[in-house]
Amino acid sequence: MARKAREIIPGQIYYVVLRGQPSLTIFDRDDLKLEFLAWLRDAAKNYKLAVHAYVILPNQTQLLVTPLFENSLARTMQSLCRRFTQLYNQVYQRKSSIWAGRYYSSAITSDKVLIFQKKIEQSPVKEHLTLHLKDYIWSSYKMHVGLEPNYGLQDVLQFWALGNTPFERQGVWENIVLEREPHTTSSSPH
Repeated sequence: MARKAREIIPGQIYYVVLRGQPSLTIFDRDDLKLEFLAWLRDAAKNYKLAVHAYVILPNQTQLLVTPLFENSLARTMQSLCRRFTQLYNQVYQRKSSIWAGRYYSSAITSDKVLIFQKKIEQSPVKEHLTLHLKDYIWSSYKMHVGLEPNYGLQDVLQFWALGNTPFERQGVWENIVLEREPHTTSSSPH
């Protein structure tokens, strides 16, 4: 019996998690992570899926995305998972599935979008993979704070609303993710 297709609303933002089998470390090599990101970018472009944020952790990836069409998310994930499974199995001389079932996806309301983007980009610190987010290269954080080029990410409207210039948005976002108070200048009384 075929699986029931997920109901996907074009233009709706989704939080997506793709987990590997519990016994595997799926993303243990930089070359595999690079291939995964390249294939994500290509499949998303091909199937019209806007990628807003991402993180690659040892056994999972988390994404914030918006599908342009009803099948954009499913086709992107199917292409990505199939290609990466073949590569992983070839590299490690395996013949079985590497994923722990289907990817998880949940529609995100507009007032929660930046909360989920923050959750995604804070993951490397919360998972004890790094002390400083600027040192972790496998997430969209460095792009959102202006430390790396964009590489095809499409920022959500809520991110654009953080400031009038890229530098303003990047500074505000850095403060949000690092949970710092915004830097303000105040005049002290003499």
